[in-house]
Amino acid sequence: MVHLSVRSRYRLMLLAVATLLICALLPDAWLSSSATSLIQWTNDNPFSGRISRWMAQNWPSVQAQVPLEFTDWGRDLSVWENPDVIPREKVYKPPPKPVLPVADPFPLLSQNPPPGPSLLRAPKANRPPRRHYPEQTPLFVGFTRNWPQLLQCVVSYIAAGWPPEDIHVVENTGVMHANREGKLTLQNPFYLNHTQLAMLGVDVITTPTLLTFAQLQNFYLWTALDRAQPHYFWTHQDLVVFSHENLTTPGGASSSLYTNAVTTLRHLTTSSPPKKWAHHFFAYDHLTLVNRDAVLSIGGWDTHIPFYASDCDAYLRLLWAGFSQTESKIGIILDVGSVMADVGALLRIPGVRARLPGDRIVQKEGDGGYTETWERLVALGERMQRAKYVEGNALRNTWQVKQKGGQGEPFYRDADGFETGVKMMIDVGRSVFAEKWGHRGCDLVRTGARGEDAWRLERDWDEETEGLGFEGESW
Repeated sequence: MVHLSVRSRYRLMLLAVATLLICALLPDAWLSSSATSLIQWTNDNPFSGRISRWMAQNWPSVQAQVPLEFTDWGRDLSVWENPDVIPREKVYKPPPKPVLPVADPFPLLSQNPPPGPSLLRAPKANRPPRRHYPEQTPLFVGFTRNWPQLLQCVVSYIAAGWPPEDIHVVENTGVMHANREGKLTLQNPFYLNHTQLAMLGVDVITTPTLLTFAQLQNFYLWTALDRAQPHYFWTHQDLVVFSHENLTTPGGASSSLYTNAVTTLRHLTTSSPPKKWAHHFFAYDHLTLVNRDAVLSIGGWDTHIPFYASDCDAYLRLLWAGFSQTESKIGIILDVGSVMADVGALLRIPGVRARLPGDRIVQKEGDGGYTETWERLVALGERMQRAKYVEGNALRNTWQVKQKGGQGEPFYRDADGFETGVKMMIDVGRSVFAEKWGHRGCDLVRTGARGEDAWRLERDWDEETEGLGFEGESW
């Protein structure tokens, strides 16, 4: 620490001001030619270090005495351009095709006054016990786009008996607090209604920024670790689920999807000898039960593989580490890409029928007291699933781009551009997977690869004759 007297400090302050005045009056050419000499003097001078340290500590007081006209705050360095390059004239792409606006998927929640809680709970046959099971059963529902699709999924889980307080919608939109503050509208792909989820008793967790699928999986792990939850469930949002209300136990009662999920968790965590398990799947990973510490033990998900193939990578590494990953059925889990005209039908709200937008409505006498049947709901769900795969996988993800609005709203993104960016990242992720394991595709087990082989295997394909890493028929 350099200690200077008050007089010495003032002398240095005056010297600094005088230097600035001289620099302002001298020609730019002289300053440029003198820069090298000044730097050399600074390096050679034994007192320069002391002066620099003193200036760093006292610069605010020195700066306060410098006239404003000697400080240039107006230079714009936000754009870096090469002056020798002549840019081409910009040409716009054809305008996007118009789409029909999405409708409110649950009109009852938008009414004023809002509906009472008695209407927004599971049918009697599926209601969870009044006293929660001793097991923790958090269910994470990741959301980025398509609010109607999300709401339908959440309501179906409530109708199938999952306690609303255990359902956590993970808002992975990247719009910060815009949804919480009600700044986005229904036609915006990233719109989410916090108020309506709260009416249903559902919690919302907001990610700090937009995450990829692999990052979102690690966020689930981090959240469960932070909340001391050793096991959790996660689900895709493009689902409709049902309990097997047509099947009854020997005592005559039906067993809800949620009750069956708890039974599965108990089986995995209380068996003797203890099972070494990582995941338990219900309809592959459409609904998944996760053993948190098992996945953490292999380092979580590889975020270099942002979307597709990240699941293959994680599940294979767990397999090679000796963890079991089993599957069973606990209910009806349907993969859908459309939304009912009114998802209140799932809760058997009187007068609400199970139908799709555009379906013909048959009005009947006393329709206001009609309660939808389980059979009709399941039949509609199966119809929605068939429609999603009517052309194979070609239409599987079109539900993600059904909203094209939101222009002028906070964090606006072009819907088609966002989808294009995601597809490009999918290709990059598959290329990373192929480079990591020396093979294109998820069928690695038959190649004899092991976990310790990551990034050590030569490619088993010729890029020049067989294509790039993300290409091939094994994806």
